[in-house]
Amino acid sequence: MSTPNAPLPAVSDGAPSDTSPDALFTAFREGSRKKSSLFTFTWFVAAAVPVVLALGFFTLWRANGTSFSVVTPHGIKVLRAGMTTQEVGGLLGNPLTLQKQGDRDCYRYGRPNFINEVFVVYSVCYEQGQVRDVLTHQYSAWQIDPATGSFIAPGQQPPAPKNPAG
Repeated sequence: MSTPNAPLPAVSDGAPSDTSPDALFTAFREGSRKKSSLFTFTWFVAAAVPVVLALGFFTLWRANGTSFSVVTPHGIKVLRAGMTTQEVGGLLGNPLTLQKQGDRDCYRYGRPNFINEVFVVYSVCYEQGQVRDVLTHQYSAWQIDPATGSFIAPGQQPPAPKNPAG
């Protein structure tokens, strides 16, 4: 039988263990509480979220940010006769539309708008899957006022009707 005040056995490193009556409850004291796995997980997630967002933005930037369109008067000059639709698509992106002209397929590229007075659309025509012609089409963005038949510049409002009674 053991005595009520018998010393506790020594721990493996040979040092005597704490023999005070409160020794059994040190794990429950506020200062000696071990950090929970939930706390560690929360810090891990808090650190991982910015890293994941940065990787996502980097991926989007690589997909869209580094690609550029050469649909400009200077940039369209990089096209050469004999290029394939895949090669042109890699340079110019997706076309606006396809127009058939006999045995030719003509894809239209550009950015039509109603802000500038004039805009340009390019037609890249293919025969047997290879570039044969690049044509330039210039369009006017002016509108026609149906009431008066006059031209209205882009961004302008039609003139107010005049009162005949004056």
